[in-house]
Formats: sequence, structure tokens, C-alpha cells
Amino acid sequence: MTEPILVRLCTADDLPALSRREPHPNARYAQGHFEHQLEGGYLFAIALRGEEQLGTSVLDCRDDNLLQPELKSLWVYPEFRRLGAARALTQFLEDRAIDLGFDEIFLRVDPQNAAAIPMYISLDYTPTGDHKLTTYHYVDGLGNTHSREEMDAIYRKSLRLLRQ
Repeated sequence: MTEPILVRLCTADDLPALSRREPHPNARYAQGHFEHQLEGGYLFAIALRGEEQLGTSVLDCRDDNLLQPELKSLWVYPEFRRLGAARALTQFLEDRAIDLGFDEIFLRVDPQNAAAIPMYISLDYTPTGDHKLTTYHYVDGLGNTHSREEMDAIYRKSLRLLRQ
């Protein structure tokens, strides 16, 4: 029998293995998410099956974030996709949003992301019709930081029915 998927907040002990899975050794994405979590208003969640890390996601509730709360950086490792990790991560973070008193949750997605959009719709997220220019920062294979801008579509989900 397959072990269930467990989702919890990331700890410092998770960082070495998460860092090894990043696309570039100098990216430090997991470290950055963890540091934001320590500052507050930012939850960095990890999905696990046994000791195996399946993926991560973030709930950003910080005051300077225009979309509150915002589900961000949902990433499931390719070999673990279609096993329920994305659903488990989003449900965990939606529950935290409810605990924090939010009635709805938002996310941004590239309108050309043909894999993500059907998944978000299956999780009851709906497009708002709004778009936001988003600047993404990334690290290349040489460790250089770059940025790119994308016009992301905004989706939302009501959390009111989930409160019952």
C-alpha cells in the first residue's frame, strides 16, 4: 500500500534536500522562501510521502502583497506529478488561509501554461478576468540573476464554503 501524502510547513532540516533539487546550485529558492516564512505572513509548505519530498508551495499573506492571500510557487517534481501532491499542497494552504480569517484565495498563472490551468480549474479556481504584470527573478546556470516580465492571469477561489 502506498503511504499517504503528508503536507506540513518546511523546516530548516528540509532545506538541504530541497536545494539539491533546484535547477541551479546558486538559485537558493527554497532558502529564500524559508527566510520569508521566518519573517511572518508567508507559509512555505512541503508535500512528503514517507521521507520522499514531492513538491512545495507558498501562501503569501504579507501586507505588501497585492493579492491576499496568494497561492504561489506551486511546484511538484516531475516524477511525482498526477499523484495528488498539488491537491494536497493547495488544500493545506487553503486551510491555513481559512485559519487566518480569509474568505478567498488568489493565484497568478501564465495564460499559456496549458498544464497548470486545467489543474487549477479542477481545484475550483476561476479566472477573474484580471491580469497583472509580474516580474520573475531567476538564476541561470552560471549563478547570474536575471528577471523577466509576464502578464499573468489572476484566478480566485472562494473559501466560504470550505469553512463549514
